[in-house]
Amino acid sequence: MGFGAGEKDLSSKGLFPRPNSLNLFLPTFVGNSVLNKKQKGRFDLFLNCDQAAAMQADDEVLEFFVQSCRIAGANQESLHQESREIRKALEAAGSQLAADLTGSSDFTVCWSDSGTGIFNLLRNTGLLKERRVMTSHLEHPALSAIFKAEGNPTVFLTCSREGVLEKKEGECDFAAFTAVQSELGVIQDLPALFGALPEQCIRFADAVQMAGKLPMKTLGKVADLIAVSGIKFGSPGGAALLVRKSAPWSGKFLEDAARSRHPYYTASRVFPPAALSCAYAVHKRCVLLESSLEKMKKINCFLRRELESEHLRFTVPEDLSSPYILHCYLPGKQGAVVVRLLSERNIMAGSGSACAAESAGGSPALKALGFGKKESFSGLRLSFGFDFAEEQAEFLAENLLSVLKNY
Repeated sequence: MGFGAGEKDLSSKGLFPRPNSLNLFLPTFVGNSVLNKKQKGRFDLFLNCDQAAAMQADDEVLEFFVQSCRIAGANQESLHQESREIRKALEAAGSQLAADLTGSSDFTVCWSDSGTGIFNLLRNTGLLKERRVMTSHLEHPALSAIFKAEGNPTVFLTCSREGVLEKKEGECDFAAFTAVQSELGVIQDLPALFGALPEQCIRFADAVQMAGKLPMKTLGKVADLIAVSGIKFGSPGGAALLVRKSAPWSGKFLEDAARSRHPYYTASRVFPPAALSCAYAVHKRCVLLESSLEKMKKINCFLRRELESEHLRFTVPEDLSSPYILHCYLPGKQGAVVVRLLSERNIMAGSGSACAAESAGGSPALKALGFGKKESFSGLRLSFGFDFAEEQAEFLAENLLSVLKNY
């Protein structure tokens, strides 16, 4: 039985209902919003203001991904010619991604399928073994969990009420800080933080919320390891760890990273189309970076002007935060409730970082800033994609103000 006959047979049995097979997996979305162009309202799609969690890929990147699946979907670890060609493509894509982001030829790339996979690579390679760590309570929980599991002696930097880390001199062998905090959007001065550390210290930058959105050339001059994740800048997947080739420890690290896949199998095999699409999306975003950034600054400024009131305050000042993330503090209100009320209006937002959403203990980030336990439930994160438009900003402001007024 050929594929066509099988597909027809499945449809006739009702397993894959026609005309849209996505009904099987996303019946609510297909029927009510995402794919239903007859939906009433100002926008055909949900207004996604939670794109720091996962940014929607545009049609051009999706088409590249589909084409990559067709011609580069083989297992790159096999011995045949197609696999050799895919390995060459991954190497070339890594070089392009590193050059686009840092402007330097001193980085090579270790591919992964997620940011968490990159964090795990730090431990799987033994790089963290017996190292004294300097970090903060504003880091991704997956990274903090690795330091805890490894048993690293750890010094935590304090931060201001706006989330800015306060640099500290001290003995440490590994420093790890986020370039743009994923919940608050605060931009950290990593050159200053790294500059206060001993020369032999390995400097790790979590640039997941910076890549493709903000300039990274300066970061490329001071960091030894840089983590980026494709799903955060509009790729269907793929993640990369940029490793400084001239670092004295890099040779052994790269060898151990290769062994983590084979023979130890502590890391999964990267999906080539996802990695290639990650590099393609980075290249596109770097070409458009200045124009996109200028547009988002204007939209961010508009939202700050329209939204600030007795019901809403901004956690981080405009000059200290990424224009792609707008974090709000809602006095006397629960962020999760506001998220649900906005969702009823087809506006998707977040009550905090997606990896800690609906946390029973409130927002760790707000607690790190000095907010009390009750206050730590009052955060709202609005985060935007590259195609976010002024009309959508107006719609968001109008509905958010209404939700807060009638809370």
